Order: sequence, then structure tokens, then C-alpha cells
Amino acid sequence: MKKKSIILIITIIVGILITVGLVLSMDKIRSIFSGATGKQKPQGVRVTNVSANSATIVWQTPSVVAGQIEYGTTPGSFLLRASETTQKTNHNLTLSPLLPETIYYFRIRINEEIYDENGAPYSFTTKSTKQKMINPIPTIKPVTPTSPPVTTSPALPTVATTTKYTLSDFAEKFGSSDTVFDINNDGTVNSADWALYQQQNPSN
Repeated sequence: MKKKSIILIITIIVGILITVGLVLSMDKIRSIFSGATGKQKPQGVRVTNVSANSATIVWQTPSVVAGQIEYGTTPGSFLLRASETTQKTNHNLTLSPLLPETIYYFRIRINEEIYDENGAPYSFTTKSTKQKMINPIPTIKPVTPTSPPVTTSPALPTVATTTKYTLSDFAEKFGSSDTVFDINNDGTVNSADWALYQQQNPSN
């Protein structure tokens, strides 16, 4: 009887040890596959190749894991999923098909951990399907060559020739705006006016 009790006790102890060992092993295995949960926070999260119907999410992790994008059109609803099929450190997942001109919200799930942008989901807006109007190339009308306009030299201003003036007369008016002596009408009597006067009255 005592022998059976001892065997039963030993069996119970062995069973307990096996159970504890299995629990510890599962924790170790879980930590290996999860890459130390909480330490796989996505880095460099960005949205690339955004079109009217698709977008690609890119990010990196410290070690090799497989991630999943949970997304939707409202901040609190992530009903759509896109999952990686292989484990890696450089991640990219393309979300498609999407609606054009729509704001999408997303978060990243790695194992049991969910990552977002400090408590708020990441987001992006898809593009429009409407093509932008291209400004038409203006039609260039041929220009009919025309003869250049004939220009004539403006007649030089003149002064009355009934009165004869000398350089001394002009010198007295230098710097003034006397209209009689301001031959070129520039507002000031100067040597240029005297030269014009001589050209117009060569006998002086």
C-alpha cells in the first residue's frame, strides 16, 4: 500500500515538473517568435505609391517578424486586413483595391501587439481618378510681314531768328528754364541749346 502511495506521489511530482517545463518552454518559444513582444515597434512608417486605388505601407523592425496592416475608412474601424507571408525587417504591404479620393486609417499589428501613431491611427488619402485638364497649346497664327513704319526725325526746335543772340546771351541764361533759349526743350538752358542755335543760325 505504501509502495503505491509513493509511486502516486512520484507520478504527481513528475507530472507537475513536466507541466512547468512545458509552460516555460512555451513562453520561451513565444518570446522567440514574437521577437520579445513590445520591442518590435515599427520604425520609419510611411505611405508610398499612393494612387486612386492603392497605396503601399513601408516600415522597418529591429528583428525579423511578419506584420499585418489593419485598415478602414473610419479611425475606429479596421475591418480590412493585409498580411505579410514572410518574416523580414524591411516591410512593405500594398493595400488594394481602395476607393479614390478617400481617407484611409491604418495601424500595424505584429503578433499580439498593435502599433499606431502615439494613440492615433496612421492615415493617407487616395488620389482622384479624374485626369487633370491639360492646357491646350495655343494656335500660333502666321504673321503677315509688313513694311516697317517710316520714321521721320523730329524737327529740331527753333528760336525766332528776328533777334540775333551771342554766346554771352546764352551764358547769362545757362541753368535757367528760359523758353527762348531752351532750344531742345529739356527744361534747362545749357551748351546744347547754344549748339542747336548755331546750327539753325549759321550766320551767327
